[in-house]
Amino acid sequence: RGHKKPLHIGLGESFGFNPFTDSFLVVPAAMQTIIINANCICRERQGILVQAYVQWIIDDIETAYRKLDFSDPEDPMRIVNVQVRDKADAAMKDRGSTMGIDDVLTDNQPTIEGWTHRLRVLAKGSSEDGSSGLGLKIVTIQIKEAVVSSTRLWENLQAPFRAERHKDARM
Repeated sequence: RGHKKPLHIGLGESFGFNPFTDSFLVVPAAMQTIIINANCICRERQGILVQAYVQWIIDDIETAYRKLDFSDPEDPMRIVNVQVRDKADAAMKDRGSTMGIDDVLTDNQPTIEGWTHRLRVLAKGSSEDGSSGLGLKIVTIQIKEAVVSSTRLWENLQAPFRAERHKDARM
């Protein structure tokens, strides 16, 4: 009805509604989980498939409404999840390109922290560049699996470990 901000936000609120002049949007406040399959190219120019999941919630509904697409009447979060997945995939690929293959495969905590930082800046925005982000809050990122795309490279990475185990077994 001409207000810049919604009059009510929250669970259990009631409000007057005239279907001829008013419209409303129901946006779930539940945490969303999306699966990411990022094909990263690491610093050594080798391909790694990183499978991870990202959990996020809407932190600022006004910003999220302006920046994201809630237009699907059946499932408003479907399109938003696709948008967030694409942005998370791009952020993971960007961060993965600055990391070595050993960093991605062995030391998960710094890797997760780096990706989480990049996604939080994207979702929340940063005061440095004046952007307001997407109005989202990244709750967590967890790596499920990191797989080297080249089987030959994977075998070469495993060779020292297998040789050591073979030597121990012979002794």
